[in-house]
Amino acid sequence: MRARILAGAAIVAACAFTFSACADTEPGSLAAPDASQIVITASDASDAPADAPCSRDCEFFPPVCTDDVLCPNGLFDPAKPNGGPDSFDVRTTVHLIRGRSASDVWVVGALGALTHFDGTSWVRVALPIGGPSPKGRMSTLRTLWLGPDYEVGIEGLNQIYSRGLVDPPDAGGDWTDNSALNIAAPRINPASLTVTSGWASPGEDWFWLSTGPLTNAASTPSGLIRLRVGDPGSFTGEIAATTTGTLNDLHGASADDFWAVGMNGKAVRVTGAGGDSPSIKAYDSQTRNALYGVWAASASDVWAVGFDGTIRHYTGDPLRWEVVSDVPAGAHLNAVWGSSPSDIWAVGQDAVVLHYDGARWSRVKIAGLGERRPDLVTVWTAGPGHVWIGGHGVVLSLGGKP
Repeated sequence: MRARILAGAAIVAACAFTFSACADTEPGSLAAPDASQIVITASDASDAPADAPCSRDCEFFPPVCTDDVLCPNGLFDPAKPNGGPDSFDVRTTVHLIRGRSASDVWVVGALGALTHFDGTSWVRVALPIGGPSPKGRMSTLRTLWLGPDYEVGIEGLNQIYSRGLVDPPDAGGDWTDNSALNIAAPRINPASLTVTSGWASPGEDWFWLSTGPLTNAASTPSGLIRLRVGDPGSFTGEIAATTTGTLNDLHGASADDFWAVGMNGKAVRVTGAGGDSPSIKAYDSQTRNALYGVWAASASDVWAVGFDGTIRHYTGDPLRWEVVSDVPAGAHLNAVWGSSPSDIWAVGQDAVVLHYDGARWSRVKIAGLGERRPDLVTVWTAGPGHVWIGGHGVVLSLGGKP
């Protein structure tokens, strides 16, 4: 039996950066999106049918789906509002979409929602819930670690699931609840932190987590934690950096170079991320607005999005990011992802989707929503023509294709 599990390495040297002491949420900002909640409001889940006449923003919400616009792709069936074996309950928020390729895509959502696309169809997967989670409800995975032949799903540092990591390859493909193992690491109190995002360069050993304080009295400072696949041991990790407030998202162009963004416009660059002593530096994002999403095309081509339509672009300056002013919508932007410098997607509140073609950002049309304007919180693309977007009671793709 294969028994690979997460094992810790030496504690990273003390981090050499600080942030100004300021509130996590400035006036007029949003708290980091909490997709674990079941949310339905008049703005994003109207009783009107999908083919109801449009009364607002009609230019961007045509009634008929075509190959060149985004459309619901079937994971939510209006005829089955409570969900079924092949569809989600319409009250479910899709929290994260990630994949290895266009034929290997995972979707996770509130209350244990988990499904996989194999290139032909979506297959619902059940997490092994033996009882109420530590938070009194079925687990909501906050992030996914897609290894070369295993998957790790993390709700929190004390609520972890895996498939193919501790089971033999012929175990039937079921997910295992590894929560009892916890994450044993010096200076980490798993119960005091909330996990907001995770990232690993494909094929690399280290998986990085961005965190925030669960309460104002959290005993472990928020910041960056990294985990490693090792053998043998238990789930262990190490604090790689600490900071005030909350970091919301992270992504990098290589295993040794990535960015983390968060509240109050925080933008932190980590270099040497695969080594024993990563170097961490704070940059000026030229905003105090919360930044919720980041995606790197290269070491000198990085995009971040956030509150009130904020978009920032890093192009290699040693100190700061560039302000992007020609944003075609002022909605709060929750996530960004791309397949190349000329194919980048950003999504946000009120069903706003933006696309960057290498020259400018433009608004993207969504068909088949009727009067619904769901908040969108996650996006992932495998390449041109293959993009998946999720949010409150909806998963979208070009032409509505899987």
